[in-house]
Amino acid sequence: MAAIVIGKMVLMPVLGILSCWILSLWWKIPDEIDEPFWLVCMIVFLTPTANNVMVMVELSGSGSKEGIARSIGWQYAVAPVILSLSVTAT
Repeated sequence: MAAIVIGKMVLMPVLGILSCWILSLWWKIPDEIDEPFWLVCMIVFLTPTANNVMVMVELSGSGSKEGIARSIGWQYAVAPVILSLSVTAT
């Protein structure tokens, strides 16, 4: 369960931010949308989504409804802290 939370809430945002950063090196982001661009990138990569969680739980082997509910619950429990730290760090 911790691997799902760490993968979705820590590793995916890091990969997402890096990919957006590489994109910004190749493509000039206009100044008026620079800050909203990063915010949207972080929200898209950081927020827990039920479809992604469902696939991760199915792949982890515990395909029960309780496993899906537990992993979604854990992600929503840590999302405010991780989202706040990530947005403040950038």
